Amino acid sequence: MRAVALLGLHANDHDVRQFEMPGVNLFSGNELDPTDQADAALIFGGDGTVHRHLGGLALKQIPTLVVPMGSANDFAQSIGIDSIATAWAAWQRFCAGSHTTSSIDLGTIQPLQDTSEILRPADAVPWQEDSLETLHFVPDGPRKDLPQMGTRIMQSQLRHAIDAEREIARTTLYCCIAGTGLDAAVNRLTLKQPRWLRRHGGYVIALVQTLGSFRPPRITISVETGGSWLTRMNEHGFLIAAGNGPQYGHGMRLTQHARMDDGLLDVCFVRRLSKMRLLRLFRVVYGGRHIGMKEVEYFQAARLRIATDPVTEVFADGEPICTTPVELGVRRNALRVIVP
Repeated sequence: MRAVALLGLHANDHDVRQFEMPGVNLFSGNELDPTDQADAALIFGGDGTVHRHLGGLALKQIPTLVVPMGSANDFAQSIGIDSIATAWAAWQRFCAGSHTTSSIDLGTIQPLQDTSEILRPADAVPWQEDSLETLHFVPDGPRKDLPQMGTRIMQSQLRHAIDAEREIARTTLYCCIAGTGLDAAVNRLTLKQPRWLRRHGGYVIALVQTLGSFRPPRITISVETGGSWLTRMNEHGFLIAAGNGPQYGHGMRLTQHARMDDGLLDVCFVRRLSKMRLLRLFRVVYGGRHIGMKEVEYFQAARLRIATDPVTEVFADGEPICTTPVELGVRRNALRVIVP
């Protein structure tokens, strides 16, 4: 078996050695070779490292083990891997032939051209719902196992391929939670902190620093229902988050009830409220007890569009992605993970 170890910023070959097993050719690096089809991948890092490799791993459908070594390891915890020892035990079972893998969904983010697209008809379904395997043309070139097509059909398929590549280029995958508003502003500030501070209360410190000058934007949320886009919310709010998984930011269970295999995003919208009330919300969010507060709207959606006034940054898995307006969705069974 050939396996690749993808190293985060603070991992090295020494961390990989204990995962070496008889009969396994384990090689390490910082990127996934686009021409290689490994039998398994191990990610030594946190949510940011996982996020960076999602595109390649989803495309190749490589069984993936996450070894939690980052400043935030919420994705690993969400799939039951709470320590390096747990990851090592899962890896042993996988190498022994148990094949304890599970297919999970990933969230998708697509920037929109302008706010007019928020109310655009839903009949323009994005390519993200299709599988690459259904296309005659994929990023590595035309498939060789299909019969020869006529000129007009080939031209049509080529246009389809071009559209597909454009969608790939403008679609970002995420594993935990994506959102904008106060949380994105706090995330921007935490990126400037030392790693040790981010692991020991850095988010709370950044929240206090940000809160004094933050002004809630007007947030418009549209949800696709029955082939049409309906405006669900249009009011000032502190944040909007869409979770593929239940937690982020060192255990903040903002989308407490999110499941990674149901084809839906759990959406949490926090209305404008006093800053003292907001601080209380952040105290209880680690246990998911914010759900039910009168200032919190919580619902599920397969696709939603978000616009803000003024324009705000969108973060996912703790990483900056783009600015509003955006469309968020779900790619079903996009990632194969090795689980305990």
